[in-house]
Amino acid sequence: MDYLAFGPYFLALVAYAASPGPLTAVLVARSVGDDRKGVIAFAAGLCIGEVIAVIAVALGIGLWAQTQPELLALAKYAGIAYLLWLASKMWGSRSGQSVARPGRAGWMASAGAGLALCLGNPATLLMQMLLLPIVAPHGALGLEHMGLVVAVTFAAFGVVFFGIIPLARQCSRLIISPDSSAVLGRVTAVAIAMTSLWMIAA
Repeated sequence: MDYLAFGPYFLALVAYAASPGPLTAVLVARSVGDDRKGVIAFAAGLCIGEVIAVIAVALGIGLWAQTQPELLALAKYAGIAYLLWLASKMWGSRSGQSVARPGRAGWMASAGAGLALCLGNPATLLMQMLLLPIVAPHGALGLEHMGLVVAVTFAAFGVVFFGIIPLARQCSRLIISPDSSAVLGRVTAVAIAMTSLWMIAA
């Protein structure tokens, strides 16, 4: 096992996670609301989705799943349904906030939504298939290797996704008037709806 290869692998994952895309767009939109615990759970769901994807690719399941696209259809359309629901909530909210603070079931639903959105994103498996050979050209060899791959993957996406939350919240504080906040809510609602259309077409 080449430990030095995990440095480039980590940086490649960070660059991919930070690039503009549907996952970051929805995370930013969720971050500007009042639901702090919900958005943290959502980000955790995104990270877990990436970990599941990298494990699937390491075990050779990723290639099999790509040849059986109906197996990913449920996650994809669940993610799209969530995006459309979130967009409708943000469009109709005067304050630009998506939903009220949820209870424990709401946090679990947020984590599940992040997981479904991540696994439903067509780029998730593809990018893991492209990047995993950096550290595992022949697949994960043993539990130690797999554990290290999982830890580095979660850390890379965690740095980006959990880092986006305070940055987006800080930017949202610059918009203090109800009218400006309502405009922000509708702009993000449109962005989320466009993301769902992109996922349908992908």
